Amino acid sequence: MNMNRKKTVSRLVVTSMAVALLASPISSILPGQGHVASAASAEDKSSYNLKPMWTKTLGDPSKISPQTTLIKNSLYYSVGKKYIAFDASAGKTRWTYPATAVSQTVTDGKSVWFTDATGRLIKLNAATGKLQWKVKTQSQPAKKESYVNHSLHAADGVIYVGDAFGLTAYNASNGKVKWKLKGGAHGYKLLQTGKILVATTTIDGALTTSGLQGIDPQNGKVKWTQNDGDHQDILFSNDKSFYSRDVTEGIDAGYAANINEISLTNGKIMATRSYIPVDFVEDQSASDVVSDGEYFYVIEKYDETQKKAVVSRFKTDSPSKSEPEKTYSFEAKVTEWSLGDSGIAYVRLENGKLLMLDTNSGRTLASAQYKGTPLPTLIGQDVLVVQHGGQISGVKKPVAQ
Repeated sequence: MNMNRKKTVSRLVVTSMAVALLASPISSILPGQGHVASAASAEDKSSYNLKPMWTKTLGDPSKISPQTTLIKNSLYYSVGKKYIAFDASAGKTRWTYPATAVSQTVTDGKSVWFTDATGRLIKLNAATGKLQWKVKTQSQPAKKESYVNHSLHAADGVIYVGDAFGLTAYNASNGKVKWKLKGGAHGYKLLQTGKILVATTTIDGALTTSGLQGIDPQNGKVKWTQNDGDHQDILFSNDKSFYSRDVTEGIDAGYAANINEISLTNGKIMATRSYIPVDFVEDQSASDVVSDGEYFYVIEKYDETQKKAVVSRFKTDSPSKSEPEKTYSFEAKVTEWSLGDSGIAYVRLENGKLLMLDTNSGRTLASAQYKGTPLPTLIGQDVLVVQHGGQISGVKKPVAQ
């Protein structure tokens, strides 16, 4: 079973939310002017277009579930107590189901799975929305409270649910529990599937941090634990290791981004790459780091003094303390950085602009202005879905020339 999963709003970069982690704008140490390509001002007069084909008003943003998922050209989202399957190419609703999704949606092309506010894992027919089965999760909410999902993944005929209970593996065909792993006080958030499941869990102490665990997907047994540092996400991985940013902060001098390469076999840190020296880590650490496996893009905090934001690009094999291979500057705070095909990045700015950036040349190929709070741009097969305030807009996906 080939399960597909696309980037969702659940993975909001910390530059836009922390689970609305809004970062305070402060000064950053910037690279020399010789490195900077002013992406906001160097716009290519090409045929690229980021204007919407359609726009749909969803209503009060506070009543819209943030768990919006775009898979190929199918958009899944919830408004109120309605779960909606939407054709993002045509801008039309395909079907609805009476539920409020509190997780992303996963699919194998024939069915879709999600968890709802009542604590159920639900499987629907992807074409019709007809219920195939629903089961209770291991973490049931109290009366008048909503179930909280930490993660939902699908792989090899198994649906993995991470929540306050821990991590539970369900048979995708019938919803039966394959195994369950009780977590600590905060449960598990699954980050990656494969030969080893990689999950994160909150560790309470003098400082609250996130530790990592490697879990056997066949039986749910923990094979290794890595509690050095504070690792909350995975940037990319290969057959032997994965790369995760250590977001540990401090008041001393250090680096804006520290990225660890961690063994999938035993969880040991194999190497650390540290980029962009700063005077005070707590105030000057990067807002986010994004990677396509070839480069790390370090999103620095907005510099109030110089009135610009800088994103620095490093090759993933660049040693610590390397100078950036390329940098990009913007006139407003970068709230989100979505990587597309052929070196294209879709950049959202705090002032509402959406930019299509050629990361290799540093040129802005197209731009458009959207009203409302900027949220992540979802990249589909033929369409982009731009989320802004209480609206969503469909944009024909530009084809790199």
